[in-house]
Amino acid sequence: MKKIGAITIGQAPRNDVMGDIAEILRGDIELLQAGALDGLTLEDVEKLRPDGTGNTLVSRMRDGTAVTLQEQKILPLMQRRIDALQAQGVSAILIMCTGEFPEVFTSKVPLIYPSKVICNIVASLNNVSRIGIITPEAAQMEDIRKKWSRIVETVVPVQWNPYLEKRSETAVAQLREANVDLAVMDCFGYSREMRDFASEAISRPVILSRTMAARVLLEIV
Repeated sequence: MKKIGAITIGQAPRNDVMGDIAEILRGDIELLQAGALDGLTLEDVEKLRPDGTGNTLVSRMRDGTAVTLQEQKILPLMQRRIDALQAQGVSAILIMCTGEFPEVFTSKVPLIYPSKVICNIVASLNNVSRIGIITPEAAQMEDIRKKWSRIVETVVPVQWNPYLEKRSETAVAQLREANVDLAVMDCFGYSREMRDFASEAISRPVILSRTMAARVLLEIV
């Protein structure tokens, strides 16, 4: 049986994510999870909150509590999890976050970055000039615009925190009004159920980052 690793920027296990991913991965694959915040308390995590000087990321604790993090502060914690998973013999590691991480990680096995996966997929599509981006926090809006403006002409970011609400009528209404060509759920917290709701509500394709990344992972292991 092949071993692959999966790192969340929150705490593992991410049972809320694994259901959608397990439907895609083969039965001969063992998935080993690790979390950047494993072993930390909410008090510890307070020190990792954004201070206004870096990228904002959103994840959850093991008990489901949503947490907001500053990307730069969790990079060393993620490297420790990469090292630990390699020691356990994984053949590839999935980063369970759509943040744009700097090229600072050291790994002897492939690292799959969902942000690169979904960005390159959208870039390969023709007749897509107006895209809706669903993101958890208002603080991420500016980063989202910069990220996707490199790929498409018009970016319409909307807020919908998957850790606080399973559906957002406000977000889908904004996307309908903007008449986007398609939408992307730019966070690993969104589920297939949420994707289906959004797609039906706006009558457009909606790309789900967790399942798209899992399909790429399946191809390389």
